[in-house]
Amino acid sequence: MENIEVHKKVQNTYYLHSYKDFERIKEIIKLMPNYDTKSVSSFVITDYFYETPENLLNELDASIRVRVVGDTQTLSIICKNDGVKREFEIAMNLGDKIQDKNEYILFLEDKLQDIYTHKIDADIARMLKSLKIFMYVVTNRTQYEVINNSGFDGLVNLDQVMFHSKRHDIGDNILEVKLNCLADVGNMTAYNRFVYTLEQKVLLLPMQETKYDAGKRIFKYEY
Repeated sequence: MENIEVHKKVQNTYYLHSYKDFERIKEIIKLMPNYDTKSVSSFVITDYFYETPENLLNELDASIRVRVVGDTQTLSIICKNDGVKREFEIAMNLGDKIQDKNEYILFLEDKLQDIYTHKIDADIARMLKSLKIFMYVVTNRTQYEVINNSGFDGLVNLDQVMFHSKRHDIGDNILEVKLNCLADVGNMTAYNRFVYTLEQKVLLLPMQETKYDAGKRIFKYEY
């Protein structure tokens, strides 16, 4: 299976104060001039985050995730080094565990060795074979695709999120707005105008962390 490097899109993410804000945002989208709703869909995303008993990933500032959406399962690794964040992913067979195939272990080992060449002095393959889930996050997402007549295309994700650890289950409501087209001047202007309208009409708290980082903060990195 081919592994690819993931390049993140332009996006803004916010915490919402209550579930009622979702209904307010839906109404704003419906009434917003010069924008139309192309499609609405609902689906569930389940993210499983892993760590080794030695806390290797935490020490390296890396994370390993298995994501399941419908009948699709993806293994990804996110590495931060010298101020640069890179993400790589590979398709998995639905239901597979990381230890089920050497291909998955080799994929992770290759990325860690390549990016953290001078920071690792350990038997990486052995440590990766001992990976265990320390947290999983279930996102119930309602996604709006919003367009205008000038080529702009954006995604609005209304996420009901549950963070799960060994001992705790904690919920939150998150809004994510993404550019879903070329980031040229015209599309960025339409995107920024759309985001500005939402910020003016709903009390939004900018989310300066990923769901993974939020989970680590909430659970204090329980393994």
